Amino acid sequence: MSLSEACASFDLLLQHEQEGAIRLLDVLKAEHEAIARRDTDALQELVAGKQALLEQLEFSHGKRLQLIREVGLEADQDGLDALLVQCAGAGHDLQSRWTALKAVLSSCQRQNQVNGVVLENSRRTTHRALTILLGGQADNNELYNQAGKSTHSHIAGGRVIKV
Repeated sequence: MSLSEACASFDLLLQHEQEGAIRLLDVLKAEHEAIARRDTDALQELVAGKQALLEQLEFSHGKRLQLIREVGLEADQDGLDALLVQCAGAGHDLQSRWTALKAVLSSCQRQNQVNGVVLENSRRTTHRALTILLGGQADNNELYNQAGKSTHSHIAGGRVIKV
């Protein structure tokens, strides 16, 4: 495979990977909305779609590493950097596509972290509500006084009502 062919193939791989990452970001944003609405049916569908997109991205990543090895470079960051430089020297500007792909993947990572935090907060809130409804005491011992102000159970004075 010539360098020009390798660069063209690499460009196509990066393009497909970027398209997949954009679709993944869309799914993650929709997942965030489904979490906020507590729409478990939509959430299940989105998780399945997310898994399929992640598998596609992993496959594309493997093809990218294989292509780097096929041109005689190590399948690591140095090999990738060397291929980008070689392709630039052959008239293929892949650096901008690589930078764009990294930016989308970074956005995916941030959105996934946000979704995880929202899910964890929702889980904790649900757990506290169930604990209280089942007659237990909330983990954080947060209670409300007659004025509706939040207090902690270790504060003395006044009648305290569990919510």
